[in-house]
Amino acid sequence: MRTLIAFVAISGVVAPLYAVPAHADTVVGGPELSKHGYIWDHSAGVSAPPHIQASSYVIADLETGRILAAKDPHGEYRPASTLKTLTAITLIPRLNPTQKMKPSQNAVNASGSAVGMDTKWTYTVRDLFHGLLMQSGNDTAIALCEANGGLAPSLEQMNAEAHRIQALDTVARTPNGLDDDPPLTLAQQHSSAYDLALIMKQGLTLPDFRKYVGATLYHWPAPPDKKEREKGKKTGGYEIGTHDHLLIGSRPYRGMIGGKNGWTSHALGSFVGAATRDGHTIIISLMHAQSDFWDDARALLDWGFEERAKAGSAGTLVDPIPPPQPKKPPAAATKRPNTVRLSPADGPDWRKLGAAGGGGLALLAIVAGLLFGLRRRRRAALAEAAAPPPAGGRVRTFGPERPPSGAASETRDEATRTGPESGSGSPHRGDVKVAGAPLSSGPAEPSARETAPNPVRRVEDEPADED
Repeated sequence: MRTLIAFVAISGVVAPLYAVPAHADTVVGGPELSKHGYIWDHSAGVSAPPHIQASSYVIADLETGRILAAKDPHGEYRPASTLKTLTAITLIPRLNPTQKMKPSQNAVNASGSAVGMDTKWTYTVRDLFHGLLMQSGNDTAIALCEANGGLAPSLEQMNAEAHRIQALDTVARTPNGLDDDPPLTLAQQHSSAYDLALIMKQGLTLPDFRKYVGATLYHWPAPPDKKEREKGKKTGGYEIGTHDHLLIGSRPYRGMIGGKNGWTSHALGSFVGAATRDGHTIIISLMHAQSDFWDDARALLDWGFEERAKAGSAGTLVDPIPPPQPKKPPAAATKRPNTVRLSPADGPDWRKLGAAGGGGLALLAIVAGLLFGLRRRRRAALAEAAAPPPAGGRVRTFGPERPPSGAASETRDEATRTGPESGSGSPHRGDVKVAGAPLSSGPAEPSARETAPNPVRRVEDEPADED
């Protein structure tokens, strides 16, 4: 029991952290559009918008993007064939209208409304778009995806396009809006009146889209029948017409640009379209309506044109998400050249001069110090050599090395070693020869690296001075 109470207590604390309610201020297009009833500006002089059987609708001004009136604009409903408008705005920019293709058996066998295709016949992309938006061909929707590289990548692109234009109520699982082949629930495929208006807004920026939804008749190519072959014709075909009753019939709507209708037994009737009068364009969309919704569509357009100038904004048709801007490369730091510039106008650049010569000056100082030290050591050696010998005799002096064995026991009275290297002259008393110093030049001069002995002579061995 205590475990159950603890679980309930924890659930009461943790659940609110994960249950994020939808707030009105996060609704695409504005907070007023979160309402489910009729929405419009109640200012004086503005009449109430039409009350129609459709469960959801939107009336918008294309030029300003204002939502003039709406009913449950973000309610999610099955789109039926109005989803083909998303197929069109996704694939029109990706496909060349003159591109040719042969449909698969899967496309030809699509259920529901179809234009009529043959796997052995070649069609252009232009043909397929006319069949898609005029005749509401479920077969042409699949064929267009095949021309685009396949059903799966095309559906992925359709959902990405819906996200890009911020039609966030829309999820596409088919390119034609069918909800019974395969069977799809509302949670699996849906849209909203607001999103259909956004899709139409984007479609009107594409000239080819305007051409396709505004066409009333089109010659559909087909293999020649028997009579046509007997007449020698290699190509047959037949005329197809639009399903938009606001473009044709006994009561075409004045200024109608075009639109797309849809119907399934689960979705009921739906429509999205646009018309232009006196330089102003009104977009309407409706969902989950009765089959005969054409008079309701006319009523929505009429109210939009009549109240456009007076009605305030109940919301906004948002713009697509802008593409990400390329990252700017970091600004390169200004690097001064290492060369020294002397300009008659500016004079020498002492900073550059110092930077370029600093290393050389340091090296020069080191070399000068070494030379100065060697020079002082040389002077000290010469001074020592020139100093008078100590009183009482001659001195045998060695270099920095230790004296050889026995040298310390030598005295002034030892016998003097003589040899030819002693030269012709007789050394004076007190002469000192420093070990390691080169000999004076002469015929028997040793190499510069040899050292001369330092003979010590007795006084009595020296010859007497001659008169």
